[in-house]
Amino acid sequence: MTARPGRLGVGVVGAGRVGAVLAHVLRGTGHAVIGASGVSDASRERIAQLLPDVPVLEVEQVVERAELVLLTVPDDALRPLVSGLAALGRFREGQLVVHTAGRFGTEVLAPARDAGAIPLAIHPAMTFSGTETDIARLVGAPFAVTAEEGALPIALALVVELGGEPVVLPEHARVRYHAAMSHASNHLVTLIAQARGALATIDGVDPGMLGPLAQASLDGAVHRGDAALTGPVSRGDAGTVAEHVAALVELDGQPDLLASYRALARATAQRALRTGRLTDTPASDVLSALDGYPPRAVGEPPRLIRSVADLRDALTPRRRAVVMTMGALHEGHLALVRRAAQLAKEVVVTIFVNPLQFGAGEDLERYPRTLDADLAVLARTGVVDLVFAPSVEEMYPDGEPRVTLSAGPMGEVLEGASRPGHFDGMLTVVNKLLHLTRPDASVFGQKDAQQLALVRRMVADLDMGVEIVGEPIVREPDGLARSSRNVYLSAPERQAALALSRAMAAGVAAAAAGPGAVLTAARDVLDAAGPLVEVDYLALVDPSTMRAPEARDAAAETLLAVAATVGRTRLIDNAVIDCPGEE
Repeated sequence: MTARPGRLGVGVVGAGRVGAVLAHVLRGTGHAVIGASGVSDASRERIAQLLPDVPVLEVEQVVERAELVLLTVPDDALRPLVSGLAALGRFREGQLVVHTAGRFGTEVLAPARDAGAIPLAIHPAMTFSGTETDIARLVGAPFAVTAEEGALPIALALVVELGGEPVVLPEHARVRYHAAMSHASNHLVTLIAQARGALATIDGVDPGMLGPLAQASLDGAVHRGDAALTGPVSRGDAGTVAEHVAALVELDGQPDLLASYRALARATAQRALRTGRLTDTPASDVLSALDGYPPRAVGEPPRLIRSVADLRDALTPRRRAVVMTMGALHEGHLALVRRAAQLAKEVVVTIFVNPLQFGAGEDLERYPRTLDADLAVLARTGVVDLVFAPSVEEMYPDGEPRVTLSAGPMGEVLEGASRPGHFDGMLTVVNKLLHLTRPDASVFGQKDAQQLALVRRMVADLDMGVEIVGEPIVREPDGLARSSRNVYLSAPERQAALALSRAMAAGVAAAAAGPGAVLTAARDVLDAAGPLVEVDYLALVDPSTMRAPEARDAAAETLLAVAATVGRTRLIDNAVIDCPGEE
């Protein structure tokens, strides 16, 4: 029995850093510590220092004799300990059984409760050294308290006796609470220890200089959260981050430091992006730098690859987007490139004038080839990593390939009807380039709407696992769709070519009146264009099949497509139109 009324006989199971200190404080408030269990030499020494004259007992003896049992054992040992003691019948009616594990509430003490004991969970939110210095630090320290409704006042009173501030925590929140507290305290120690280790490798630098900076950062984070964030990651300084990574790669003896830096910097960049501190592009640059790929400086040319073998060696494990072109790049192509940079960390542009998609009498020989200018244009974007510009011999080393892809019925209408075999050649080279570049995404322009639809169909039918992204048409200020072939147009032809975009605009304006009105409005504009414009086709089609939708199945969204020869130059244009179907 206890010596004073209202005081309890306290037993400590597991006299580690926490148990010995808490028992010492309770002893100082008048409770009697009747025994403590300790197996290791450190535990027995701690009992001798903090709990002099307290006998070291076996666990079962401590529980049998105590009115308040402090279970201060490692988290994973708690459940089997309680179950084992209950099976031996060591708990009794009215006994207070208290554990200090942050992870658990009182459910883990259910076997003791079933024996009539009163389960309590109190977790001091502080670190312990296991010495008398902890006693002063307990004053005002928060304790997470979980108890059943009738026992909650007992748990609160116990924390107050220990000098702490109780915070009531529901059972279901204990693991989340403990994860957050452990992440902050334990991982902070790892972080600071790693930083100390790095500073210790520099002659004349005292690692203790971390103190003021770390303390200021901790205080700011506790009181201001993300608003306290500073440094190169939050500013989007990808070049600095890349140099950090390179410096840490060279640091011998601390392989965990680089892994921690990368993991925490990634998390920091993602938080900065979510909170608006960073926008997409600088965040992507920082993440690429963390992977060892610093962003390409604006004006620095992308790496030019001419062979398949070099391409395979140059590709990285990063998420990749590819833009396929035939060169003579203009703003329409650059829009595709910028979209690719939003989709992936690595951007590859292919430049290849594919002979398979040019028919007899078409402009294969005179098609503009401007590789040097194209590289300069791409350099100014600052987002292109590789340019793959193979020769015809590199792409087709045995001459014209014997196995090609067929566009099928979808490739026999519109452009396919006017240019037989064009889409077979296009799909063959796109398929090959997709396999060579192995992208996660590929961006195509909406101007070549039939090409876009066929590529999507090919990727779906062949289960290629590539995201095909369509980018809206980019137009000149006067409305003409951007095209590499526009350079062929004389001044009068350039003016006459505006009939195509004006016809599309007229069709869009007539959408509410139905498909017939759309075609009529567009055709009227083309008919008035004059002799320089020779219309090949004007059609309103289902954008997924490129064929006229049947009236009973007419979808709200259709594609108005046009092709015409202006002078000697073939041009195309289109517009997506929402219009009611006709019964």
